[in-house]
Amino acid sequence: MTIQQMQYFAAVCEYGSISKAAEALFISQPSVSMAIKDLEREFGIVLFNRENKQLKLSQEGIYIYERIKDILNRINALEVQMADIGSQQSRLCLSIPNFTGIHLFPLLMGDFHHEYPDIFFEVKQCNSIVAFKFLNNGTCDAAIVVEPETLPENMEMHRVFSSEFVFCVNSSHPLAGAKELSLAEIESHPLILNHEESFMTRQIKKRFYDEGLVPNILLYAVQLPLIKQFVYSGKAGTFLSKELAESLPEIIAIPLKEKVPINFALVWNKDKFRSRNLRILTDYILAKSPIQK
Repeated sequence: MTIQQMQYFAAVCEYGSISKAAEALFISQPSVSMAIKDLEREFGIVLFNRENKQLKLSQEGIYIYERIKDILNRINALEVQMADIGSQQSRLCLSIPNFTGIHLFPLLMGDFHHEYPDIFFEVKQCNSIVAFKFLNNGTCDAAIVVEPETLPENMEMHRVFSSEFVFCVNSSHPLAGAKELSLAEIESHPLILNHEESFMTRQIKKRFYDEGLVPNILLYAVQLPLIKQFVYSGKAGTFLSKELAESLPEIIAIPLKEKVPINFALVWNKDKFRSRNLRILTDYILAKSPIQK
């Protein structure tokens, strides 16, 4: 049984006549008749009975028609999906971290656009929780995230960058002249941190609490510009990744005596279709990664 035979048979069932089916399919009546006869010969059954010059499905015909309809519907759905993949594969979406993405994106993307000018991608800045939601619902094709403690089973992850947190202040801050600092030395000074659910904030607070210290948190902020404003004004210090802190003017980045590491990973949903262009993008990022080299 071929797909074409199934299509011809289904058309006869739907239109109730060979002539109408042939007209709808833009083919000759003998082609449709031959397809029906070939099916009947192949399976040794009668598909149609003639009653008052009309075609009526036999019991065997009803049985096979129900199953052929399902097969043809699946084929049509697959054709639609593949057409959609074909139209979308040159447009990719990459999620990057809210703060550190500013530094990581140019580092890992390099000259991608010059090497692959036909591949276009959209960049979304969001935290890791939102990034995983985007990967699950297909909003984003891949994401660079702060490496999670546990990885969902449907995700594939590769570490691409490692850094550490540093304490950030302006030049007038009492601790600005320190070569390195302990959390105990920072404890009493006002802090502005990212939102409470962020990896940065959870890690920093955990380190304080593990040492029996209580950080003096003045404010939680979602946006980096607000955090920078507080630090620039001297009203508070903050913690940022080393590379991000060093890229910001007027900020003094002080290393911590006890390092607080932060790792970044490239993640994609391995249960989703991974197009050729997505493979090109992820392979390129992995090749640019200082860790992968």
